[in-house]
Formats: sequence, C-alpha cells, structure tokens
Amino acid sequence: MSFKTFDLAHDVASVISAINEVVSVSSSIYANDLNIKFFTNIASASAGTDLGGYWESVYDSSPTSSLSTALMDFTYGYHTSSLYNLPVTVSSSQNEKIKVYRMMASTLLGDPNAQFVINNASQPQCFFIMVKRNISKDEIKKGATSLVFNTTNGQFSGSDDGAATSFQQGPGGDYAPLKYNATGSEVGQVWYNAGVVIIPDGTYPASQTWSGTVNLAQAEASSSINQLVDGLRRVIDKVNFHNQTNLFSTAYFCRAENTEFNYSSNPTFVDDNQRIRVTSGSNILQTRTYITTIGLYDANDNLLAAAKVNKPITKSPDNEGIFRIRLDY
Repeated sequence: MSFKTFDLAHDVASVISAINEVVSVSSSIYANDLNIKFFTNIASASAGTDLGGYWESVYDSSPTSSLSTALMDFTYGYHTSSLYNLPVTVSSSQNEKIKVYRMMASTLLGDPNAQFVINNASQPQCFFIMVKRNISKDEIKKGATSLVFNTTNGQFSGSDDGAATSFQQGPGGDYAPLKYNATGSEVGQVWYNAGVVIIPDGTYPASQTWSGTVNLAQAEASSSINQLVDGLRRVIDKVNFHNQTNLFSTAYFCRAENTEFNYSSNPTFVDDNQRIRVTSGSNILQTRTYITTIGLYDANDNLLAAAKVNKPITKSPDNEGIFRIRLDY
C-alpha cells in the first residue's frame, strides 16, 4: 500500500454549492381559514377578553392533519412612535403589536428600538411574513422572491430582481428591497437568511378595504393582530420564492505522478527473485498497477474515507493521474 501526504495549499479546496427549490404559495392556500392555525391570547388571568394571537400560522392543509406541513407565519406590529400607539381599547392588541415590532427589529436590525427603513423612509407599522425553516431551508435565494398584491388601485407585484448582486448586509443577515413591478419604488423588504418578508402598511392605501367595511387605517387603530392578518391574507394574491440549501464540500486532489504508485504490496506482484511478474500472455515488460480504491487517512494512519473508481485505472511510469474526491457535509 502506498501513501502520499497532501499539500494543503494546492491539493485541498473548500467548495460551497447551492441547491434550490421553487416555492409558490397561492392565496387559495392561505386565504382559506381552514388552513390557518390561530392562537389565543387572553388579556389577564381574570379577564376573558381574547386579544387574538401574536401571529397566525399557514399550513398546506388542515393544521389538525398529521400530514399537513407548516409553511409560514403572518403577523403585524408597530413601533412605539407609531401614530396608532395611543390609548385604545384592549381588543386592539396594542402591547402585542409593540412586542412583535420590537422582536423583529431586535432580530433583524440588532436593536429593538430601531425602525425598518424602506423606500428611504422609516416604517413604524409593518406586516411580517416569516417562512418556516423547513420550507426556506438554509436561506431564501437572492433575486427570486416576488409577491403579487391586490389593492383598490389595482394589482401589482413586488420583486427583488437583481438582488443577487445588489443585496445589503445587516445584523440579521442579507436583505434587499422588493420593488414595485421589479423596477419601481420599494414596497417591501426580504431578509434572506432569516426567511422574513416585511411589508410596510404604506404598500396599501390607507383607505384600502381590509375587513368588511373597515379600511386599513381603521383596522390598525382598533383591530387585533389576528384581524389585521386576516385582511393581509386576503389582499396578497401569491408568494413566490426559491429556497436554498447550502452544501459545503471539501475537494481533495489526489495526484499520482509518473514515478508514484507503480508498484503493488501484493506478494504476487513479484516472483521469488523479487522480479516483477509479467501478466500471463502479456508482452509488456514495464511495471504497471491498477488503481481501484483511494483512501483518505488522518495523521495517525486511521482510514477516514474510501473512494472507489468506476473501473480500474492503469498506472505506469509513462502516465500520471489526478483523482478528485469530494466530501459533502
């Protein structure tokens, strides 16, 4: 058996490759209350007023089914500086909305008191769509996210075209704006590593009908998070993105030069006089071997991995070979 030590500067390389899947979620899934899991938030131990949950979870079928898969969460929050942060009725979930905004600001901006800036303006009121990790995988692919919005002014899309080369970085990872019909003003923001899409309330006209006869401005002032999210689910027509799995690999280049690996440790390789045996019926007197397996060993000669070639490779003093072994993890 022959061994050779790697030249770490030339024989070992780290490789990162991406595997993507197309994910398209239509309103027929999340606008249907049968696919939504609701959460109850009681005001206090003695009060029976249901404030609605902090968020709603969307499933691809009934949440009670063992075969259903959670896709994403929808929620809403506002900053303490919001014009809607006023003494209001308990049912408006005022404290809950502030907590949601602070949590998202802390996670993505690194400061619970910070505000999201979209279209060069602070956005104190925002909706948040949080894609489940089992759906977004390691992250959302840059340049492949789009949402279709329905408003009283018509339908339009918000997409991150070009984000693969123009994204920015923040405490919460990489992010980029969603632009009106791909090239216009910013109507949202997507945080790729966190799997979060942010939609400021300014994306919709304040007079936008939200629930029954209540418009968006009225809903933000007096409705619970659940009621606001119910409206959001019905005015977004489609959510499209590509998830991404980052596959980390190490490539080992095993080089067999012309003077190497031309002999075998098999005792039948030589005769009693230590002369190389010539294969029966062959007129080739030059030594040669057949490479079938390549092993990777640690510093203590412990076998860590073995790679098999698809067919024996002839090796002799008049040829050389390079074998690329890739380990994924």
